[in-house]
Amino acid sequence: MPEHQAAVPPSTGGVQVSLDALPVSRLEEAVLAITARMDELRAAAAEQRLRADGLERQVAAFEQQLAIAEAKLAVETMHSAGLAAQASHLLAVAVEAGVPALQKLIGGDEAGEVPKGRLAQIYDEAFDAKGADLGIEEPGRFREA
Repeated sequence: MPEHQAAVPPSTGGVQVSLDALPVSRLEEAVLAITARMDELRAAAAEQRLRADGLERQVAAFEQQLAIAEAKLAVETMHSAGLAAQASHLLAVAVEAGVPALQKLIGGDEAGEVPKGRLAQIYDEAFDAKGADLGIEEPGRFREA
């Protein structure tokens, strides 16, 4: 671009005019208009940054909620696996002709001690196996939760 046609002031309607031909007042108006527009753009950019920061905080909160929900779902999935294993075992036992005594099945004895019964063992094994499938280390720590 030639030296004197480096810019087209906004008030010229897009027509290129030599800057030497413009009166100083018109140049001052153009500078003021450009400065005002730059201030507007800076304010808009600052507003966008504030909105982006707010959205980032909201995303972080949602990610935390999702992580908690996923952890709860994993525990419920393991619990479901334990219950399903118990139910399957009960059905298998009921089909057999020689059903063991209920006390042996659910645990407990006359001395007041409550050892783990067969169903509790089945539940624990299925719970832990499902936890391992889900990639959870030491799933047994969630069993009592």
